[in-house]
Amino acid sequence: MSSHIRVGSITLTLLLPMLLVLLSSPISMQVQAADSCAGDTSPIRWNETAQRTALVPHYSGNWWNQFDDMVFEDEGGERDVGADSETPSDVILGPEESWMYESWMLPRLEPLEENHFTTMLIGNDSIGALRVNLSADYRTTVCVRLQDTNLNAVEGDVYLLTTEEYESYTQSYNTAHDTSDFRFDDIEQSLSNIPPEWRSFNFLGWKSYRDSHEYERTSEVNFALNLDGPEIYSSLFSGTDWQDFYIVIDTWDNVHDNDAVAPNSIVAADVTIITTERSFILPPFTVSLVFLVTFLGTLAIPFILNAKYMKAGLVAEAPQHIVPSLDTPAEYPQPQHIVPSLDTPAEYPQPQHIVPSLDTPAEYPQSHSPVFPPQKEVVSLPEPAPIDLSRHQSVSEGLDGQARIESE
Repeated sequence: MSSHIRVGSITLTLLLPMLLVLLSSPISMQVQAADSCAGDTSPIRWNETAQRTALVPHYSGNWWNQFDDMVFEDEGGERDVGADSETPSDVILGPEESWMYESWMLPRLEPLEENHFTTMLIGNDSIGALRVNLSADYRTTVCVRLQDTNLNAVEGDVYLLTTEEYESYTQSYNTAHDTSDFRFDDIEQSLSNIPPEWRSFNFLGWKSYRDSHEYERTSEVNFALNLDGPEIYSSLFSGTDWQDFYIVIDTWDNVHDNDAVAPNSIVAADVTIITTERSFILPPFTVSLVFLVTFLGTLAIPFILNAKYMKAGLVAEAPQHIVPSLDTPAEYPQPQHIVPSLDTPAEYPQPQHIVPSLDTPAEYPQSHSPVFPPQKEVVSLPEPAPIDLSRHQSVSEGLDGQARIESE
């Protein structure tokens, strides 16, 4: 396997958890939830598959306030109009019935495996909630749409809380609407903007489920939820505690900085719950296993690269022409012509032209015609004319290049 393939496989292994986180991000979950909001629904079987609860400003649920009211009435005193009294404005903007906010009974609910639709009327500065028992075998999609009685869109806050988180949320609501709270709401407001990693140490605040299912300043929201298993909290003091889920519609100005203010009107919340059976469920330990493998793989990469780097010089071939060192013995090439020993007779090559012996007759090449030397051509010269010595003669060259003798 080449080094490029190994590096590519390691990179893909490191990027795989990031891709899984991206695909399971809230943005992709909202897109999937938006496609799953349609389906056949059935009426809610109250106190069997879901329970309707509420929090209103004119009822705090504190037993000591009710005890003080009874004492004042028995003594004939006048009752002060406080947090537990219903004013005309509360009655007009508070459509909740008394059994919604005065009930202390929490019946055991069946696992939510059906599709439901309901409309909740929520008063101004109030809270409307649906208590359900979500199943780990089903994927739950919740769709909420907020509007007033005139069918106009209204901004509000939607939260998904467990039982323990809802109790902290209820305490925060009652503290903000109680006149004898010693201004705890101011302290809670100052601690509302702490970083997420420190929110678990905030004993006065509250947070949503998994610190992510909070949708503020919105009129319509869709979200989906997959549980790894039953939501059970264990404590050293209280033991095992079963946790239900609350789908909360918030119409009051809570302690969060980015939440919606009270709309000063009655809010109608259309809630649709769609459940889809899950075909394949991974065990909860696979999340820890994936992160453990990723962490160990990240730690092993430098050691693997270092080992390959250290072995690179040992595997490669040494060059042929190098200057020998003193630590390396010299290597000489074996000679091609070996000197024969005395025991081995010498072998000499046969000569190509052998001198003929006397016993062998000489062989001459046969010639077809005798070879004679070429004959020379004899040129005859003209005889010289007699020279007359009595005349004065001169020799000149004619036009044809021959000498001429002229006499005077």
